[in-house]
Amino acid sequence: MNENLNLKDSKHVNLKVLDFVFCYNATSKSAEDLCGFLNSRNIRRGLITRNVKSAVDLFHERFGVYFYSFFYVISPALSREFRPYKPDPAPLLHICSIWGVEPNEVMMIGDSLKDDVACGKRAGAVACLLDETGRYDSPKYANVEHKPDYKVSSLAQLHSLLESNFDLMP
Repeated sequence: MNENLNLKDSKHVNLKVLDFVFCYNATSKSAEDLCGFLNSRNIRRGLITRNVKSAVDLFHERFGVYFYSFFYVISPALSREFRPYKPDPAPLLHICSIWGVEPNEVMMIGDSLKDDVACGKRAGAVACLLDETGRYDSPKYANVEHKPDYKVSSLAQLHSLLESNFDLMP
């Protein structure tokens, strides 16, 4: 993990916020704070998930107006029907193409080393691992091929990392 990596020299950083954040923590205080922070800077968010499209659609139905009014529109939202799916870099490269940005201007945030971090690193993006349980502190993950640039244990820590280490521009 590169603790000194800093994108302040980058023109802007766009974020991919993972499905875990929204599907499991969508109404938590830390998710509200993080999304409010991202909204205040007009930071775009996309979704790359290995869930099926119907699960993504169900999530949107359940959170309805709350989701769209508070959390900002997450677009594009790519499910496993997008081929090839992560850990292949194609989904993230597709989002970069739609947004008109280079992969090194994007941060991939996810809770899986083998899917999210690998997808981000293979695409050339900055990768941040959200490891809320400490699962990836185990020695068996010490020699993985794709290591995250950052690792956080909570959405509050992610919020702090983004606020203190990056110049975030839309």
